[in-house]
Amino acid sequence: MNTILKHALPALMLAACTFSANAGVITLGSIDKNYGSAPGRGDKANTGGNSCDTLNSASITVRDTQTGCTRFSDTFDFSHLDYKSIDSLSLSLSFSQTNDYNYFLGFIPVAEDWRVIIADTPSHRTSNLMDMQSKKGQTTQLFQINAKTHADVFTKIAQDGKFYLWFGDEAWGSNNFKLSAASLTINGTPVSEPSSIALFGVAMLGAAYARRRCAVK
Repeated sequence: MNTILKHALPALMLAACTFSANAGVITLGSIDKNYGSAPGRGDKANTGGNSCDTLNSASITVRDTQTGCTRFSDTFDFSHLDYKSIDSLSLSLSFSQTNDYNYFLGFIPVAEDWRVIIADTPSHRTSNLMDMQSKKGQTTQLFQINAKTHADVFTKIAQDGKFYLWFGDEAWGSNNFKLSAASLTINGTPVSEPSSIALFGVAMLGAAYARRRCAVK
């Protein structure tokens, strides 16, 4: 038994230190939204009631905010995840028809200019709006959100575990696009590292046993 401990103890200590060093930012989870009324989709955001938007079979037609109706808004709630801290969020959007034109004074073409807007409450948004690609056909675009890119909202989002998604069009005129899917990936540090804790515990027990044997001798 002494021989086994003598050879195993250094390896256990090294493994414990290695696991602790590698413990860090991981993918904690993700929230997927498939917009539309078709079977297998079912995510509707806030298209009911007084919404400006229209729920289609496999998408939502997102419109400029108009007088008398409410803008697009959807909530991604990740407060159920067990985390110590949030490092970043990755937002993937699938959409189409963001490349249309309106004509100012009837002859001057003005292109749509859609932006992704991140909010930390239903009424407070970031000042850093993110450009959406101008595309006619279906496309997928990835957006990164962290404490540097969105310092004015990221801390509260991380604390509350709630992320609010809005859209805005910076161009002249009334515009719209189709949103078919959204996926939010949450990256951060988990509360516990079971493997590291277990290995470290075994190593400490082994070290205590070895010291006790030496004291007895």
